[in-house]
Amino acid sequence: MGVFGFSLALLLLLPGYGLATFLFTGPDVIHGVQPNHGEGLTASSFILLMLASAVLIGAFFAWVVSEPQVQAFTFDGNQQLLTLTITRRCRSPIEVRVPFSEIIYICPYVMNSFAHDGHFHVAYRGAKGKVFGYRLGDGTSLENIEFHGAWLRGMVGERMCELTDLDD
Repeated sequence: MGVFGFSLALLLLLPGYGLATFLFTGPDVIHGVQPNHGEGLTASSFILLMLASAVLIGAFFAWVVSEPQVQAFTFDGNQQLLTLTITRRCRSPIEVRVPFSEIIYICPYVMNSFAHDGHFHVAYRGAKGKVFGYRLGDGTSLENIEFHGAWLRGMVGERMCELTDLDD
């Protein structure tokens, strides 16, 4: 989606870039005046400005379509339901309710063998069979990961994976 937006923005700006380049260099070339060194520097500065604007457009689209983040989550054992509050940049938060039966796996991770904290990764099947995956609980202590892992294993069974070290 971000690549498509970036490409579309560049295509829409291309006529403007061409017109601006023509306005800076065109009249002198039409009248047969050879550009001197100073004008060449102006033209190259203008081209650098155009390239910088293209890079900024790309950075903006990459920022807008970046990975969604889970702001809050709850596991309800009575209703057999996982509720996620998901936010994306430039959009309002949405609440997603996932029945335990749709959860593919929940896996606790630590970043390396000497880490003191980690996170959970949950994958579930959404509408039309599409698979979604989100990080939950960034910065959760190892003691809490072990405690919650055992608790979740009791609710989702074998779909709860063992603690995984991402450094290995």
